[in-house]
Amino acid sequence: MKEGSDYKVAVIGDQLLVRGFKLAGVKEAHIAETTDDAEQSLRNMFEKDGIGIIIVSENVIGRIKDRRLLYKIDNSLVPLVVEVPAYGQEERHADTLRNLVMRVIGIDILAKRNKS
Repeated sequence: MKEGSDYKVAVIGDQLLVRGFKLAGVKEAHIAETTDDAEQSLRNMFEKDGIGIIIVSENVIGRIKDRRLLYKIDNSLVPLVVEVPAYGQEERHADTLRNLVMRVIGIDILAKRNKS
């Protein structure tokens, strides 16, 4: 994708998450009820041109069995995959903003400087 292009947001998750994001105007929203649904939806989003951020619920990520796809999820910058907790679920593995910034720019913005 060309620099300066407009990126879209995509959502993959349970019915409640997807409906909420559709109400907010996200057009690329897919319900993933099975492992196959989750893996295929993620593969499609990685291949689709114009997707900049993929928001995925943790319970969907937890269903992924394909190790190559999991590697891609963890290491992709564009599109950036952001895990969010599912409704009623405590946050377990979701990236903090600090970790996302580190993934994108490679710098820990909150690291303490050593004054030597």
